[in-house]
Amino acid sequence: FDFTYLSGIPNMHICAPKNKWELSDMLKFSMDFPAPIALRYPRGTAVDSFRDFRAPIELGKGEWIYEEGGIALLAVGSMVEIARKVRETLKEKGFSVSLFNARFVKPIDEEGVRKACNNHSWIVTMEENVAVGGYGEKVLHLKNQENLPGKLLPICLPDAYVEHGDVNLLRQKLGIDVEGIVKKIEMLVEQK
Repeated sequence: FDFTYLSGIPNMHICAPKNKWELSDMLKFSMDFPAPIALRYPRGTAVDSFRDFRAPIELGKGEWIYEEGGIALLAVGSMVEIARKVRETLKEKGFSVSLFNARFVKPIDEEGVRKACNNHSWIVTMEENVAVGGYGEKVLHLKNQENLPGKLLPICLPDAYVEHGDVNLLRQKLGIDVEGIVKKIEMLVEQK
């Protein structure tokens, strides 16, 4: 619920790193930041993939990791690694898939969202937060406000308390693991 309750605080800024290098960069960025900022990182071992993707941290700016067309995966924090695996699975099935590391939940990268909507038929937001007040809701708000094209599929937690336990088992149970997300995307695309 942290994205949700922190988003309601005026002048609050929220970021979430995709890996251990981005965590370090965001910590350094936050030390000199002149306003309240929350940095959300998952428990457990830090992800060490995406070493070559280390764009400088700028307030409210995400990072395109792969740019193609068709489906755009807009992922926050720990979900970037899941999105990478989702992308690989979808590409094996013949889909064209982009991956965007959102980095910031407040403020969101509006330019990145516009680019995703204008260049893709399907936008999939991915976060470990409930829908209300989360990243996907902010993307939907911008999309509706500016009447941006593309269909949106938010991947998020249910509006309920999630028990504690093994993160991978919980993701599987909630359908936000690689297999669950791929199934949701395939169902969406097939509905056209």
